[in-house]
Amino acid sequence: MTNRQLTILTGNSASGLGGLIDRLGAEGIDIRAHCLVDNRDDNCKLRMIVSDPERAVSILQEHKVAVVVNDVVMVETDDKPGGLSRLLALFGDKDVPIEYSYSAASGRSGAAVMVFRFSDNQTAAAVFEQNGVKVLSDEA
Repeated sequence: MTNRQLTILTGNSASGLGGLIDRLGAEGIDIRAHCLVDNRDDNCKLRMIVSDPERAVSILQEHKVAVVVNDVVMVETDDKPGGLSRLLALFGDKDVPIEYSYSAASGRSGAAVMVFRFSDNQTAAAVFEQNGVKVLSDEA
């Protein structure tokens, strides 16, 4: 079970990024998680989990913004010290490389959401599910 994540290259100015985010918001697209990483030379890589990935891709492309769609695994865990550590411990001797991860806001008090891109998302999602970790889907 995976989620679709949008990735775009953007400038690093707050106003430029704000314009892009405004476009999505004006079209009713909710950004549920994001990670902005500096790529140097005044460019950033923006990764986003949005409420309607297909529509967001269409909106971005209409505005001449190149977008890449990738699968990621989103899980919900307790929002307390050691939560990420407990998630990673579930893998034990299973060596599933993590390409990147970031956190997201949760709509539930006491819960945290983690976004992961693994080399093998399906295996990672299965490990989480087999251990009772709530794996979130695009429909959630």
